[in-house]
Amino acid sequence: MAAAAPTSNRWLWGPVPDLVLGCGLGYVAIFAALAWAGPGIRAALPLGLLPLVSVFAGTPHYGATLLRVYEQRSERIAYAFFTVYGTAVVWSLYVAGLYDAALGSFLLSLYLTWSPWHYTGQNYGIALLFLRRRGIEVTPRVKRLIYTSFVLSYALTFLAVHGDPHSADYAPVPSYGGSIYRVLRLGLPSPGWEYAFAAVGIAYLAALAAAARELLQRAAWRDLVPSALVASTQLLWFSLPPLGRELGLLRGLDPFAPDQAAFVFVWIAAGHAFQYLWVTSYYAGKRRAGALWRYYAKCVCAGSAIWSVPAIAYVAWKGWVGPTLGGVATGEDAGVLLAAMVNIHHFMLDGAIWKLRDGRVARALIRRDAAIGSEPLDRPRRRWLEPVLLTAGALWTLSTIGALVERERAFTRELARGNLAAAEASLARLAWIRRDSLADYHRLAQLAIEKRDRASALRLYDRAIERFELPASWQGKGMALESQRDVEGAAAAYEAGLRRAPAEPGLLFHLGRLRLEQGRMPEAAALLERAHAAAPDDKRVEMALERARQALAGEAGPSAGGAPASKSAGGAS
Repeated sequence: MAAAAPTSNRWLWGPVPDLVLGCGLGYVAIFAALAWAGPGIRAALPLGLLPLVSVFAGTPHYGATLLRVYEQRSERIAYAFFTVYGTAVVWSLYVAGLYDAALGSFLLSLYLTWSPWHYTGQNYGIALLFLRRRGIEVTPRVKRLIYTSFVLSYALTFLAVHGDPHSADYAPVPSYGGSIYRVLRLGLPSPGWEYAFAAVGIAYLAALAAAARELLQRAAWRDLVPSALVASTQLLWFSLPPLGRELGLLRGLDPFAPDQAAFVFVWIAAGHAFQYLWVTSYYAGKRRAGALWRYYAKCVCAGSAIWSVPAIAYVAWKGWVGPTLGGVATGEDAGVLLAAMVNIHHFMLDGAIWKLRDGRVARALIRRDAAIGSEPLDRPRRRWLEPVLLTAGALWTLSTIGALVERERAFTRELARGNLAAAEASLARLAWIRRDSLADYHRLAQLAIEKRDRASALRLYDRAIERFELPASWQGKGMALESQRDVEGAAAAYEAGLRRAPAEPGLLFHLGRLRLEQGRMPEAAALLERAHAAAPDDKRVEMALERARQALAGEAGPSAGGAPASKSAGGAS
């Protein structure tokens, strides 16, 4: 049966879905609700289940891109430069980043800097789409003004992310403080940063006003409403937050509060994802409800596959070669890097689909041979691959949903209640599907210590060591043993951790302090010297090292002082 035609060439799906999903009116409503009752909404919303927004919005939007270029053989061949060679480069960099923290930090920073530009490019394209569907003349001058306004909007966020004194105030950038990877900011210095920000802000407002003036001369204001809503969405996402902060006008507005940036960006990401699904499903030709839901389910599975397959490969590789040869990344670090590479891969494919439509570059990179379109979608020997990947994605989606519910409804709740046995049982279920984390074991071990259940605390630290082999677990175990006055057991735990991480300052400090208290001064001084070299700004290490040096000097004092005393006595006689 033929697909139903859209209600009007002016719309894709119709006025309501186009305005709510495509133009960002849905996000505007969420923004207004947060501005009106942000604290109440956060109190009522289970924050542990907030990642479900990403599962049902973000995951399928990755899948829509993958289906677009990988599902049909003709498209795979046409986009082979990106689907094969570019993809090989992206995932080779992922593997390299697991072994090199500096490269991983660069890739993470590239993703976080590129992400707002990716969102901006989509908004720009949709703004033009609605102008053209309404028959509004978009002259080269008008197009340049619109494009300039979107570029300058992104530039404000770029300056907010990379400005030396301001980057922590607003940016859709988490800190990743517990990861070996860190965000590399350019640290643009003052006062140059302020001048650049002021110039970009003024230019942005001027370009926006000039574009509006030109368009109002060519069209009725009603025809400009969809594109104006898209521009307003861009304003709320990337222009108003840094501008409002610098002008001091929006600090009291909840969505613009610096400590709410990460929470609000979850909804920005959801708005972008639903916008992407809205437009890709239209061009995929899915009109009827049944076909639309099947397409959405397929997008969820495909999007989950791009997350699950590298994660499963990482776990298998780590289990095969062991932690020593498995790279510098832990499981959580690998997850951070995986998020960066999934998005970089998505940005690359999305750019090829939507931006390389024609022109010299497109002719060079995209192969559009007439013979390709007549070939079958898949050769028989490859028909097994799609169901395998989609099944893996479906299982990953189910495990993600199950883990979020388990963590929110069982682990976090029982931990807050102080129910050690129930929380540990929940953590065992999370571990079974590999959704436990180092912090889970440490939080539970601390609860056991508070309850004076030392045996459970040691068992949890041992389980954390077995699962992650990170220095913090050996340190926690050593401190728990010290609290039981098992000095040698604590020293053994610290030494075991140092065999895994010889330069870990925390382990060096605690073992050095322990040896200092035992009076083993040469060993204590050597350990504390190494700790000081690894963490020169740690005052605890500095004070303990000074004590060790003074004790060593005191031990050497009588023999060193004997000669001068004798010489002095001889001189007196």
